[in-house]
Amino acid sequence: MRTLAQTRVAALLLIGAVTVQVGCSGAPIAPTYPREELKVECERHRGVWHPDDLMGGFCEYRAA
Repeated sequence: MRTLAQTRVAALLLIGAVTVQVGCSGAPIAPTYPREELKVECERHRGVWHPDDLMGGFCEYRAA
């Protein structure tokens, strides 16, 4: 049978693990580069920028 100390340690570990999961999962991740900068970089390398609300946009290059 478990002792009271072991039960408390197990409860604290469980609460700590849940707290870390909840705290880290809600943090929004900002984009690395803004859309305007990606568009300029695409056009600089002779590509065509296609804006897209879902993915932010993509660059298309013409095959040689």
